[in-house]
Parts: sequence; structure tokens; C-alpha cells
Amino acid sequence: MHLGSKHSRAEEFLVFLREFQPESLYLVGDFIDGWKINTGWHWSSVCDEIIAHLISLARRGTKIHYVAGNHDAFLRNPAFRAGCLATLPRFEVGNEFVLETEAGWKFLITHGDLFDCVESNVPWLSKGTTAVYDACLSMNRLFHRAWQPSDRNPYGVCSVLKDRVKRWIRFVSDFESRILDHAKQRECNGVICGHIHTPDIVSSDSMWYCNTGDWVENCTGLVERHDGQLHLVRRYDEDLFLRLPAHKEAIRRCFDDSETADVEANELVSVNGETASHGYAA
Repeated sequence: MHLGSKHSRAEEFLVFLREFQPESLYLVGDFIDGWKINTGWHWSSVCDEIIAHLISLARRGTKIHYVAGNHDAFLRNPAFRAGCLATLPRFEVGNEFVLETEAGWKFLITHGDLFDCVESNVPWLSKGTTAVYDACLSMNRLFHRAWQPSDRNPYGVCSVLKDRVKRWIRFVSDFESRILDHAKQRECNGVICGHIHTPDIVSSDSMWYCNTGDWVENCTGLVERHDGQLHLVRRYDEDLFLRLPAHKEAIRRCFDDSETADVEANELVSVNGETASHGYAA
């Protein structure tokens, strides 16, 4: 979300948020942009509405899991969390969480910056390029207002440029392999992360990699639906669905039958559809 940045798409996110009454909500890092506190802090009334809506969701029974990222790393300080979040109901903060889906599959949910060698070894480089990146976002927005239709992504050019940069970072740091290896060590079947601002669902023979994207350039969020599908909602592109197969252990728990059928092959599709949600990540 990067709340506090003038380029955060708070209005669009609030519309998305109001569409659901989830059992669990995962904010996958960089929800608050702490890097902007001393350099261009921008907190609108919509930001207040988002916080108020989150509190309202929590009071109505939604469990909210806040994953700390590199832009809101101050939440990794236990003393700060104890003082700041003590009065918020049903809020839990951590570096990672494990989500078990309705079908019985386990996903590690983490922001991803801890698996980025650039962020871990030369954090000054990431912070140093922020001003340049913000200038590019501002120019992209001005270009959009002057020459592009209103329904087009106002940060579409920056989205493409950032995707190229993040692809280089992923290659250099072996980002996806490192984060999936960690998920395996946690005995998970896949990972849900953010950080690189590239929304995607990648399916392999043994693991699933899901990236929630962002609410700056892409306006995307990941939803677990009641039918067991993972639904990547994308405002400026076709939605993606991951149809998770029934997990053998989940079937045994339901039917107490060790003679279950083989797990069917998973299927990744790009179509549009609607159904109620079980939980979601943004």
C-alpha cells in the first residue's frame, strides 16, 4: 500500500477492501511507508478511512495479520509494537505467517525483503533510488493526465520500468529460489509475498509462488475464495486464478478414509469470475 506516499492508490484500495468480509486479512508488508515520514509524508483522509475500516473489520471478527516489510521495518521492534498496537483488536504483527488453505495446503506469507540480497547487503542503494523513482511516478502521472485515457493505468510506464529492474534484482539475488527454499524448510507448499511489486502466480511441480503485487503501479490483491481457488485480482489486466487440488490430508480429515484418490493436477487459469472470499492478502 505504501500509505504515506503521495503515489499510494488509497482510494482504489479502499474500494477493494469494502468488497469483502474475510475471515483473515494479511497485509503483506510496506503497508505504511515509513521512509516518507521525513521526506514528503502524505496522509489523506482516505488513509484514515482505511485504518478505520480495518478496525471495523477486526471488531466484526476478521483476524488481521500485519507482515512487516522494509518500508515499515519499525514494526519489527517489539517495544514499538507493544505500545502502538496494544489497543487494536485482533491485530498480529510478524515477519511471516503460515496460512493453511481450505484445501489443506500451507503457504508461507512474508514480505520478501529478507530474501533480497540488494536490500540485505546494500540497503542505502534502495533508499537512494527512492527519490528518482518518485520523480518518475510524478512524470508518469502528468503524462497520463495530459495524453492518456482516464481508464488507463496512470503509472503504467513506471510499472513496466520497475518490472525490468525487479527482474534484474530477482536474477541477482535468486529471490524466488531463496524464498521458496525457506518455505520448504517451514514445511509449506508455497509462498505468498510482495516486495518486488510484480503480481503473479507461478506453479511448478512441487511449489507455488504467489506475489500480491502492490497498490501503487498495479492495484492488485490476492483472495482465497470459498471454492478453494486463489484469485489474483488485477485492475489493469486479466485476473488470475489458481485452482488448488484437494489435499490428501484434508480429504482424510473430512472423510477419515486412507483410500483416497490421487491428488489431481493443479490448474492455473486467466479468466474473470465472481464468488465469495475466504481470506485475502494485499
